Amino acid sequence: MLQKDQAIIESKPQKANFTCITFYPDLSKFKMKVMDADIISLMTKRAYDLAGVTEGRVIIKLNGKNIGVKNFNQYCDLYLKNKASLAEDLPKIVEKK
Repeated sequence: MLQKDQAIIESKPQKANFTCITFYPDLSKFKMKVMDADIISLMTKRAYDLAGVTEGRVIIKLNGKNIGVKNFNQYCDLYLKNKASLAEDLPKIVEKK
């Protein structure tokens, strides 16, 4: 874990000015051949967490698909709104800027 490779920085001609960060884990450092379902679930949760707190300033994609969460209210709805809760009164989320 103390040894790391240099980051690969590529310049791509684009009309829009942005930074794209891609994560490729070095599985051999963790003595793994593939990521198990728990790790994938954890990383997926972290991507949604990040999308919920960046207020639409950052486009978060997971496996090439836009997550679609643009603010904290939408993030909360992921956990509050489901088939079981549709019949119940949901707590009101108030967001102030």
